[in-house]
Amino acid sequence: MCTFGTEHSLSLAVHAIGDEANSRVLATFASLSPPPLAGSSIEHAQLVSTSDFHLFSSLSLIASIQPEHLNDDKELADRFWGDRSDRAFAYRSLEDAGATIRLGSDAPVAKLDPWGAMAAALSRERAGEEGTTGAAWHPEQRLSSNEVAWSSSTWSGKSSVEVGNKADLCVLPVDPLVATPKELRAMRVAATMLGGEWTHRSV
Repeated sequence: MCTFGTEHSLSLAVHAIGDEANSRVLATFASLSPPPLAGSSIEHAQLVSTSDFHLFSSLSLIASIQPEHLNDDKELADRFWGDRSDRAFAYRSLEDAGATIRLGSDAPVAKLDPWGAMAAALSRERAGEEGTTGAAWHPEQRLSSNEVAWSSSTWSGKSSVEVGNKADLCVLPVDPLVATPKELRAMRVAATMLGGEWTHRSV
């Protein structure tokens, strides 16, 4: 099926949970001729082997991760993944390896809230626990900056408005590039624009 997709110029999105599942999908992608189109993704790249982090970059694959699943699942991860949990939801390791990361919600499994996803990826803490001693789960795997979290949450992968981009915009009371995780979770959108047309305005 993957070969059929690449031969017909289709972007691929493959569901894989667990390090072995991700390893097998990455190995399959690496064997394809022609290779998968840039923008193809692995959905739920939530547990990845250390030796596989670089493959997302070298294969131009997107690592699609749902940050709020970390907060839902971290006790289970510690219980069943044990000493592998230090590379669970490994945003920073993927970022440092040059991977393109996309943050999502897997709605309706988790709430469709991009601000919560950004906050979880930046803090690795549950809502209401921000700043509490010991609340951050494997804090070394936090994303490096708000800008990375923002660009990982947009279709373009950019954190700026540029000529030629789609006019899909929002008006916010707080700058998301400097907001704390707590402020991100409390974000209220004042207005939205889709394709240059206002779709919501409260200002």
